[in-house]
Amino acid sequence: MKTPVFLSLMLALGLSHSALAQTAAAAANTAAPAQTELFSTAQSLQKSRSCFGGPFKSYDSFIAMRIKMGNSQPKFSEAKLRTQFTQTDFERFQQTLDCQDFVYKVGDVPVRGFMIKPKQISGKAPVVIYNRGGNADYGQLTFSLLMQKLMPVAEQGFVIIASNYRGQHNWGKAAVSNAGFDEFGGAELEDVKALVPIAQGIKDVDANRMAMWGHSRGGMMTYMLAKSMPELKTIIVGAGPTDLAKELEIRPAMENVHKARIPNYSSNKTAALAERSVLLWPEQLPADLPILIQHGDQDKHVSVGGAEQLALKLKALKRPHQLLIYPGADHGFNPVRAKAQQDMIHWLKQHLG
Repeated sequence: MKTPVFLSLMLALGLSHSALAQTAAAAANTAAPAQTELFSTAQSLQKSRSCFGGPFKSYDSFIAMRIKMGNSQPKFSEAKLRTQFTQTDFERFQQTLDCQDFVYKVGDVPVRGFMIKPKQISGKAPVVIYNRGGNADYGQLTFSLLMQKLMPVAEQGFVIIASNYRGQHNWGKAAVSNAGFDEFGGAELEDVKALVPIAQGIKDVDANRMAMWGHSRGGMMTYMLAKSMPELKTIIVGAGPTDLAKELEIRPAMENVHKARIPNYSSNKTAALAERSVLLWPEQLPADLPILIQHGDQDKHVSVGGAEQLALKLKALKRPHQLLIYPGADHGFNPVRAKAQQDMIHWLKQHLG
């Protein structure tokens, strides 16, 4: 049963799939096959298994699962589903990519993450840390999101590693006493930092060529993390908020998210929002860090004006950056998502080699 807060999250942070589909897909993925050999030597890595297991073992079983979920949705179209997720793409990714669903420890907190890399790597590949949008179980990483957004980037020669952030949403119906809590830019920043030693422990990864990429809330976190992660050679932010207080003037419903997630929000609102608002502290970003900012001018979730203002401040500070605004594009860059993705891949190749 959806709570009022969850409904507010749905309105505030929409993604390409419904929250129900995201949650069901994640739950189904927990039925993947048994433990496989760990892909990294990092001591924090606890478990790892192939993403291509359970209902994702074949294209037919994957689509059958999605159809079963979609039949309860009034606007569901099997034809559209098969266009979004083609058999050609699925089978190519399955044959050429190693995708791992893993559990790692951040202190005493178990966190779920995903790693995707080409099966054939010549030499060592650069690594990209991806920060997801949404919060808690809404917008969480699922096979569908991996296939649509991350696998096309990985097949271009990059190792993608991502956290699903701490919280009960990682474990479905299984109660986990120390699952932690998603604080929307708080404690889960450590979950992202903890991906670095895991990446360093992958034998065919060049961790000296590391980028970070975040979308929406994940973009907000990317700015926050960039201040204290000298390992990063570049960052990419898609549709990321830059001033959370200003965003509340445009979309007051976001305050329900803040109240539900940010610790001590009612007594610490101004400081908490400022801490998450790069527009207030752009000079704290590394002076030589190249930044790509992508935004749709029809984004109804995060104001494009914030991206424009940040670009102006970066220009005044003489910081390396590029602002790409996509006419007619929404929060997910539709209908020019392919173009935005290619722009991002080009940027990664340019700055990671």
